[in-house]
Amino acid sequence: MAKVAQARSPYAVLVRSSAKSLRFCLSPTTRWAGRMLRTIQPIRLPDWYTRQFGLLSPARTGSTSRKSLLSPVLLIAAIIAIAAVAGCSTELAPRDTHATISDSGNISSFFYKMLLYVDIVIGVAVFGFLAVAIVRFRRAAGDDSLPPQNHGDARLELIWTAIPTVIVVVITIPMLVGLFQLAKHPDQNQKIIEIDVTGKQWWWDFTYKSGTANGLQTANEVHVEANTAVVMNMTSSDVIHAWWIPRLTGKRDATPGRTYPLYFTPLEPGIYDGQCAELCGASHAVMGTKLFVHPPAKEVEVEYAGKKYTLDSYETWAREQMASSVAPATPELEKGAKLFRDKTCPACHLVKGLEGAESAGQSVTTGPNLTHVGSRMTIAANTLLNTPQNLAKWIQDPQAVKPGAKMTKIAMTPDEAAAIAAYLTSLK
Repeated sequence: MAKVAQARSPYAVLVRSSAKSLRFCLSPTTRWAGRMLRTIQPIRLPDWYTRQFGLLSPARTGSTSRKSLLSPVLLIAAIIAIAAVAGCSTELAPRDTHATISDSGNISSFFYKMLLYVDIVIGVAVFGFLAVAIVRFRRAAGDDSLPPQNHGDARLELIWTAIPTVIVVVITIPMLVGLFQLAKHPDQNQKIIEIDVTGKQWWWDFTYKSGTANGLQTANEVHVEANTAVVMNMTSSDVIHAWWIPRLTGKRDATPGRTYPLYFTPLEPGIYDGQCAELCGASHAVMGTKLFVHPPAKEVEVEYAGKKYTLDSYETWAREQMASSVAPATPELEKGAKLFRDKTCPACHLVKGLEGAESAGQSVTTGPNLTHVGSRMTIAANTLLNTPQNLAKWIQDPQAVKPGAKMTKIAMTPDEAAAIAAYLTSLK
């Protein structure tokens, strides 16, 4: 009688009903999967498994050894383990969203880890109950009846309504607190670096609005100071872009006609890669960006891509960038400067300090400010290393490097392109 009373418990009925319903719904799939497993590898499926899902005729009976029972389980576990460790590495990925270097990045990483741990607990519980249901309440041999139907049990309905509600509340409260922190403008009484960011096909324009660098215009590589709040005002001049430095913080859209703010405080000096994260046309994949986080005071040595680089203080960098370009020091550089003007490059590019190139018209082809282009690590929005050879290649045929590039292809010889590239490289 005790066994009968236990079987009639609503919880036991629910588990048993779920197991039989699962078997009833999935029997065609599992029958096919069983055939595939037996075809691919010589593993004998357990009798209870084959009887449960109808892989063998009901006439086949017999006990199943523990070894044959565990074989498919061990195979599946091995496959899962191999897949789990396939992406493991002891090296820090340059775009690892968990190795954050800012206050807002730490908040975003916390969200991810919180949801991951909650999902793991839920997944273990669900699949644990599922495994118990399949093993303990499997169909008896020769039993083709439908499982008992259970409707209207108030306790069960309360349980499976209350549990998801508690989970949602546990997730929502800290996420709301974090979202308000991400949207909070930095205190106006502290030092703030404010930058207007404009996404263009396919490069980034940065205009500084505060401090020593106020009025500075540069491209693709943005420089900030460690432990100093940064305010970025995001917009676009053509299509929707999204500025994203994975190790810094989350993505932020740059939309035509609208301006969206992004607040963060970088905590660690270094050089960090980024990427446009919104499909924006033919060269979306090569619309990169770089973030340089300078120390507040003295210079520091940082590692990037396996090499050592020295970063000056932010104020030193800002003063150097605000200065005009130096005059050509050699006849070869003078030739390059003259070709730069003669080939109508100043129609789109500004070089402060070069006569005839200190202003550029505003149009769809207006390109980056090149006053100190020689000091940049990369060109063409993080597409090529900044070398004279790559500069000449870019100048001579931009569309070959970046399909659909708005930069005009101007007729010139390889020697002329090399001369212009040599001059631009000298603009430190």
